[in-house]
Amino acid sequence: MAMRLQLVEGLELLEEWAESASQAERNVVYEALFAIGDGSAFLIYDIFGDPRDRSNLIVSVRPQLVLKVLVRRADSSFEIRHVGAPDDGQDHTDGDVAPAREEPSSPEGA
Repeated sequence: MAMRLQLVEGLELLEEWAESASQAERNVVYEALFAIGDGSAFLIYDIFGDPRDRSNLIVSVRPQLVLKVLVRRADSSFEIRHVGAPDDGQDHTDGDVAPAREEPSSPEGA
């Protein structure tokens, strides 16, 4: 069963990016955010660990369009850290970054 996550931070960043994005770009990013929220993103998108900050995940939405998010498993939430072109100029699908693995969640209280 996938973990449901609630978006708790980063809406201002998303709104700022959306002002200059095309409607098609906004649509695919919003779709990816819903997939992150309902837990299906690992089945749909290529997801990589951020080499600069291991707590972030990079979701490859389209070529040259990524979402960087921080997942907080403790409170079942996530925050947007970056949206747009890869901020380091690298192609995150070139094999230099290992794909992120979804960790099994432990039962409550364990």
